[in-house]
Parts: sequence; C-alpha cells; structure tokens
Amino acid sequence: MLVVFIRSIILYIAVLISLRIMGKGEIAEMNCFDLVITLLIAEVASTPMENNDIPMLYGIAALTGLVFMQTLISILGLKSKFIGRVVSGKPSILINKGKIDYNALKKEKITINELLEQLRVQGYFNIKYVQYAILETDGNLSVVPTTTYNTTPSREYNHLPISLIQDGQILKNNLKLIDKGDEWLLNILKSHHIDDVKDVLICVLDEYDKIFIQKKYE
Repeated sequence: MLVVFIRSIILYIAVLISLRIMGKGEIAEMNCFDLVITLLIAEVASTPMENNDIPMLYGIAALTGLVFMQTLISILGLKSKFIGRVVSGKPSILINKGKIDYNALKKEKITINELLEQLRVQGYFNIKYVQYAILETDGNLSVVPTTTYNTTPSREYNHLPISLIQDGQILKNNLKLIDKGDEWLLNILKSHHIDDVKDVLICVLDEYDKIFIQKKYE
C-alpha cells in the first residue's frame, strides 16, 4: 500500500508539471486538440498508478511524449495559420446580422433548442435582440447584441419568449401554454407568405406577444 501511495504522489507531480508546461491558456479554454491531450494524460497517468507491474518510468515517458507533441503542435500552429485551423478549427457564425445560419447549425450539429439555451445562458431570452452569435473554438458562444437591446426593459414582460416552431416542427405543448391551436399558427404563417411549416426554422412568440419568424434558408 505504501508503494501505491508513493507512486500516486510521483505521478501526481508529473501530471501537474505537464499541465504547467502546457500553460494556463490550454487549461482554461480547451479546443478539441487540448481536450484529447488532457484525456490522454489522465489515461497515461492512471495506468501505472493502478498497476504496480508497469514501471513508473513508462508513465513519465508517455507524459513527456504527450507534452512534447502538444508543445510542438502549438508552436507550429502559431507559425502556420493552416496548421492552426486544422488543429484548433475556426469560429463559426451561427447568427449573422440577426439571422440564424441554418447551414452553420447543421455543420456544427447544433439544434435550435441548444442554440436558444446557450443564448439564455448569456442573458438573451429573445433571439431578435441578437445581432451576431459566434461559436468559438473552445465551444463557448460569444454574442453581440443589436443596438436596440436594453438590459432593463421599459415595461414588464407578459411572459418569457415561447418557441412555437423549431426546425419545421410545431411545438404543440407550447401552443397549449398560450391556449392556441395549429389553425391559429398556420394563419399567422400565411400572413407572412409561408405555406409550409417545414420551411420555418424558428417561430417565437416574444415577451410582448409579437411573432418572430425566420425561414430556414432566408
């Protein structure tokens, strides 16, 4: 048991040194490459920690190799924009000039509901107040509000914004919340010159009972 205790301490120090060499930035904001390296470091450290038959030197050597690769690729990424894009990817604009980019959502495999959830986390409950939404390489969402956005509304909300259609699907439970039916919603779509629900990317009843609609390929 004492051997396991000592091995754990040594491997802990080795992992700590490895992460310190990688830098604070790599730990704070991880892209896909950084996440893979971190997971591999955890796996490499845990194997000799659990199995006393594996020499600790093997674990430390593997940690050293991973840190070397991470450092090398980071340096190459700084010197070459192409390598940087391959390794870290590039930000993706999900909302551009107030319009949701449907193709960008499909490429990043993000649903409308997930986008709305991330906007709410950022404090934006109504999508019409978002001018730009950028998915960063570390997975965070950066939001640029419209010039009309006001964090202190001039009057009280009637209710939170309610999604009525998402990606061509009518949300019937949300319609029940406002005591409305499909016919009422279809009439609204017709008034916006939309004949098919499947053409609608999102339809929202905002906090002031106004309708916001965007078609999929608008």
